[in-house]
Parts: sequence; C-alpha cells; structure tokens
Amino acid sequence: MINRNALRTALTAGLGNGFATITGLADGQYVALAVLSVSGGTYGGSIELGRQRLLGTVLGSILLLIGYECLNGLPLAVGLAITMGCLRLLGGVLGLKVGYKVGGMIVVMGWLVHEGNLASWIPLRFFWTALGVLLTLLSMRVFWPARGISLCLNRYGDLFRDLHHTYLTLATRLEPSEGSANATTNTYRKLRATLQNARSQRPALLQELGTQPSRHPTTLLLNSLDASASRLVTMVSGMERAVPPARDPQLVARLHKAEADLLICMAQRLLLWEQQLRTPRGLTLPPLQPLQLPQSWLDLGSELNDPVANSAALERLERIAVRLLLCRQAEQAIRDGETSWRAIMARS
Repeated sequence: MINRNALRTALTAGLGNGFATITGLADGQYVALAVLSVSGGTYGGSIELGRQRLLGTVLGSILLLIGYECLNGLPLAVGLAITMGCLRLLGGVLGLKVGYKVGGMIVVMGWLVHEGNLASWIPLRFFWTALGVLLTLLSMRVFWPARGISLCLNRYGDLFRDLHHTYLTLATRLEPSEGSANATTNTYRKLRATLQNARSQRPALLQELGTQPSRHPTTLLLNSLDASASRLVTMVSGMERAVPPARDPQLVARLHKAEADLLICMAQRLLLWEQQLRTPRGLTLPPLQPLQLPQSWLDLGSELNDPVANSAALERLERIAVRLLLCRQAEQAIRDGETSWRAIMARS
C-alpha cells in the first residue's frame, strides 16, 4: 500500500521537521507543508511546483505588506478582498496555476494571525518554504530518483507493447467476425489514451532539460518516437475500417498471407523497441539490425499482377489495397523512426 513516492515524501518531510526542531526557530511546520505540496511524480514536475510555490510566496508577501499598510483603515473584509483580487490578477499575469493559492494563504494568515510580527514571520515563512523545496528536489535525486526521461520512455514502451499485441491480433484475424469492430474500436481508443498519457509527461520532462530543451537529444528522440507511434496507432483504426467482405475467402489468400507476415514482423520489431526503451541506462541505440521484411511481402508485386487475384470483386480489391497501403505506411513509420533514432544518438 506504500509506494516509493509516498515513502520518499514521508522521509523528506520527517527530515525537514527534524531540522526545524533542532534549530528551534518558529513556524517550522512550513517545511513539511512545502515538501507535501511540491512532491510531484517526477523531478521536473517538482521543479515546476517548487517554482510556483516560491513565486506565490514572494507575490503574497509583497501584496500582504502593501495591502496591510495601505488598506488597514478599511473594513477587514474589504481590505482582504481587494488584496486577494490583486493577487489573483497578478498571479494570472505571471502564469501561476497553483502558486497564487500559496500567496492567498500568506495574505490571509499574515493579515489575521501574524499582523503584529510580519517583519519576522514573512522571512521565516519564505526560508522554510525554500528549504522544503530544496529538500524535495534533493530527495528526488538521491532517494529512488524519479526522472522524467525514464517515465516518458516507459510510457512509450507501454504503447509499443500494446501495439505489439494489437498487430499480432490483426495478423490472426483478417476476416470480419461478430464483435470484431467493437473490439478493435476499443483497442484503438486504448492506444490513443496511452499515447496521450505519454505526451502528458512531456512538460515535466522539459523542466529537467535546462536551457534550450527543444534541442536536447531526449526531446528530439521523443519527438521521433511520438511521430512514429502516432502513425502506427492511426493504422489500427484504418485497418478495421478496411476489413474485406467475407466473400471469395480463398481468392486472395496469398495477399492476406503477406499482410499477416508483415504484421507479425512489425509486432516483433515493436517488442524490440519496448525492450530498448526500458533499459536502465537511459537513452540507448535502436535495434542494431535493420527491419527485415518477410519474403512473402517482398514478393507481393507478382501476387498483385496475378489475373486470378484481379478477378475478385471490386469492393474486396479496394479494401485489400487500402489495407496493404496502411501496412506499407506502418512499415515506413518504423523505418523512419529507427533512422531518426540512430541519427539522434550519433549526434549526442
């Protein structure tokens, strides 16, 4: 029931409380509050939360000092309302999503509880908050490091694993069957959800990559993987919409055999992608050997020129052509992805 993130947070908060107790300074509870609020899923996420909390603390402290001195003559509710409104307005201008809540707590607590010692309370509050943020970031690097790059690569690894299973399923079911449309539609939605989940980890990762993150090899690799993954996921939906009608099942059996062999080949290749992305060494090279296409797929040109195959119903031939085009696009997506992957690793 206790995961590493929760244990790391509890340990960091305990260390912060212990240090506050040893120093004997007042308001040491703000260390634990900062740790609990900043401990995100990754190091990059914690950097962003810590930045917002510190900016919110500074903004709230400044508005508290100005508001308390200038609006103290007004009724309490009016003065607080004006100050909180200014805080929300400035927080929006600065792009604070959660930091203004911290600033609001400072304004309310300072105005109602610490109005007599603002000169000492505000510096202590900022010191404890900064210490809590610093301890959290340090713990993210020391205790079970939670790096955004590992999380992102694992998410894409999950996607390629799901694509592996999906392509194997498509290879074994080349004729429509009852309930197959709903099954494939649900599979496509799950793949899209996994892809969106992988993309949602990118903002936190960019916080870890320092200046010019768009030029970092990690960002370039993820862009390449995302482009290939998007094409491979879209192919699943197209394959279902182009299921050939259940007529003349033996007329184009060899064409189906080539399609199935290619799907199995691509499924095995995506399994290798997943294994490469899950290595603990971080960024790694793609599979060493280039994608080897099955011979049945390479011989498909002669099969398509067979007069027997071309005598099939027009609707069936159109759907087969669409499926073969989708398979060729998926194959090219894998080739393009590996070419870009190798080029990025060679430059890094």
